[in-house]
Amino acid sequence: MTGEGGPSLDKEFNLYYLNWWSITHFIFEHPQYKKHAIELTARGGDLKAFEELIGPIDKIQLEWHAHVRRIKEAATGKDRHFWKTGQLR
Repeated sequence: MTGEGGPSLDKEFNLYYLNWWSITHFIFEHPQYKKHAIELTARGGDLKAFEELIGPIDKIQLEWHAHVRRIKEAATGKDRHFWKTGQLR
């Protein structure tokens, strides 16, 4: 799928998928945020609902990026706990 003047979905798909998957994983893995995930979805997942239910974007983005770094480290084999249990520390 290529389009004139814009990025190809084929080239960008993995990046979009990984971003959406990782933020979803972060929310569902974090007990404080998980309890609000279904309501966030029911309310349409817009920015207002996200900040009311999950928290301010600036704060959550920092936590999410740290979560992604933990996933990356675990996936490289450096976290034996992850490989034994499938759980991040």
